[in-house]
Amino acid sequence: MLQLAERMRGLSDLPARAALRVTNANPFKTMLEAKYRRALANNVGSLPRLAAADAGIVDALNRDGVCVTSLAALQLPGASEMLDAGRELAEEFGPTARQNVRDGTDFNYVPSAGIMTRPELFTWGLGDRLLDIAEAYLGLPIAYDGVNIVYTVADNREVATRQWHRDWEDRRMLKVAVYCNDVTEDGGPFELIKRHDRTRKLEDAFQYAPATHEELCRRLGTDYQSAIETCTGPAGTVIFADTASFFHRGRPASHHDRMAMFFSYFARRPRHPFFCERSGLARREIAVLAEGLHARQRAAALWRSKLPAVVRLIPPARL
Repeated sequence: MLQLAERMRGLSDLPARAALRVTNANPFKTMLEAKYRRALANNVGSLPRLAAADAGIVDALNRDGVCVTSLAALQLPGASEMLDAGRELAEEFGPTARQNVRDGTDFNYVPSAGIMTRPELFTWGLGDRLLDIAEAYLGLPIAYDGVNIVYTVADNREVATRQWHRDWEDRRMLKVAVYCNDVTEDGGPFELIKRHDRTRKLEDAFQYAPATHEELCRRLGTDYQSAIETCTGPAGTVIFADTASFFHRGRPASHHDRMAMFFSYFARRPRHPFFCERSGLARREIAVLAEGLHARQRAAALWRSKLPAVVRLIPPARL
């Protein structure tokens, strides 16, 4: 049954993978890159002005691709309620996640029905300061892809997102991870290699596969392991990371399960919209969650509605 499910998933992803091939072919690739550069230049004057602490986060992202802080340090509104809600849903989901792993599912996240019962989780990611940080880093108006509560079972296997990889959604993106429990080195911490891929060119920038040790040596240097940032910390630790530009993973958990929330941001017109919509929330659920939000928040949450019609016809690849 698992093999059949994987085959069906592969078939459902065919339109997205075909769209990737088309957008990577000339002249589309060159045209899209020129349009992106123009958009960045035109938006410089509209970028938000940040307080010193938030500007420091953006500086760290530009330099290293990662910045580790905490909810206590950030002092964002609603943080305590958000953390409690996320931890509660993750703990409730734990037995299901462990059974899923026994049944062969490697990547486990709280279903959308749980998120819909705690809308404060979704809306917390639309706070003005987070949107400002995301826009200042990405350089363009922001799309918000919602929140995933990921439950990593301590099985010590290097599978799925526990392999070194880059995310597919856009040229660069921002994920804000919040730990729901204390995460030690043997508890599946988020890791990122703080080194830009100097070999990455337009011709090969959007080919995706988990990276082997040999590939990382070629792209980042034979000493790349010295640049690995291992993000341990107590519950409430916050990690800002560019998961599209930098290789990263969740280190395989060996002794303790990990519970973490991931809030995702990319440009309002991402290069690969058919690889977005990764929260598991249906569009109708997002529309409900967006009701009553102010204009900027709604524009970020409902980003897909402004894409060209032909792009909206391409179904997104599954999680």
